[in-house]
Amino acid sequence: MRPKMMVHPSQARTIDNPVEIERLLAMGWLLAKPKPRTKTAKTMRTLRARRRAEGWQSLLLFLPPDDAAMVKAARRHGEDYAGLLIRLVRQQSLVESNMGQPGHN
Repeated sequence: MRPKMMVHPSQARTIDNPVEIERLLAMGWLLAKPKPRTKTAKTMRTLRARRRAEGWQSLLLFLPPDDAAMVKAARRHGEDYAGLLIRLVRQQSLVESNMGQPGHN
């Protein structure tokens, strides 16, 4: 496979002046072709906006490799990471609520 020159969208600029385009190309700037939008892109944007408005939170986690392996091992077949997180939090809540009941030390 041939190497591809990549430009991050945050670094991309839209230039419509032909003289400026030639000057930047001569300086080593690259022409970038935007990634085509998928058929569901609009739906996904709408869903994310609606969820944000409803108070949903987006989470991004970085785990050390050994912790990531433990998390992966705890997942059930077909369970996504969000489902795993909710299941474990609910289990922990049940354990903590049962510890306050008589008969549990």
